Parts: sequence; C-alpha cells; structure tokens
Amino acid sequence: MDKDTLIAGLEFGRARLLGILDAIEESGQDVQKVLAWRPGPGRAHIGWQAMHCAATHDRYLNVRLKGGSATDPSLCDDFAGGSTPSDERVPTLADIRSKLQCQYAAFKAYVQSASADELAKVQDFPNNVKRSIAESIVLLTWHEAHHQGQIHLTWNLYKAAHGVA
Repeated sequence: MDKDTLIAGLEFGRARLLGILDAIEESGQDVQKVLAWRPGPGRAHIGWQAMHCAATHDRYLNVRLKGGSATDPSLCDDFAGGSTPSDERVPTLADIRSKLQCQYAAFKAYVQSASADELAKVQDFPNNVKRSIAESIVLLTWHEAHHQGQIHLTWNLYKAAHGVA
C-alpha cells in the first residue's frame, strides 16, 4: 500500500474526529460537562475517547513501530489502552485538540517519510500477530474511526438525555 493512500485514510478519519469536536463546541452546551458525561456506569466519557486516540498514536508510533518510549508517558498512562477512564482526569477541549494535533503530526510525518520497503516491513506483535507497518497504519485509521463513532454515539446519547435538539 502506498503512503499517499495511507495518509488519505488518516486525514479522512481525523477530519471526522475534529468535526464531532467542533459540533460539541458549537452546540451551546457546557463543553466540559459534555466531555465528562458517561453513557452508563463504567463507560468512557468523550474526553477519554478523544485523548485515547492521541495516546494510541504516541504509543503505536514510538513504542510499537519505532521500538522506543512514548513521548508523553502521562498521556499514555491516563488514556492509552489498558487505562481506566477517570472522572478526575477529564481533559479540556483545548487539551484534547493540542494532544491530538501533536501526536497526529508526528505520526503523519513518520508515514510521509517511510519508504516502500519500510511500509512493507513485517513486525511481531503480542499474541503471535504479524503485521506490516502499512497494515499497522491502516489499523490506526480504523482505530480512530472506531473511537470517533463512540464519541458520536455518546454525544447523541448526551443530547437525548439532556433534551438537546
């Protein structure tokens, strides 16, 4: 798979994620209340879902693909896979946008600089999974779309629960 196609997929998904955050911001609702709202016990709030996308880009790029350490360990500790959404750590919309932009820019730059040989390189992942770097990038595109869908659903449930048109 060529890097232009991979980047187009990343860009398409990112635009949808930012679009739903724009809709929340422009809704006239208390944005922090929306970001902290949980659709049910034990379910993640919108703030966690969005920051999870940023944390996943950091961890996947720097730990899984490059074999190093996360650039923002506290982001990964609080929001990456395996973390538990916390009512005490609800990020602001400005924090979400900043982390999304920073981690996405680094991930996109990596994809743009990758050679065809590097994209074809197969890596070993947990549970005996083997995946090329290009396949990992496709996985990250799907991952962000998955969480954008959860954000969209949670936003719709919030609106229904609070009488928002």
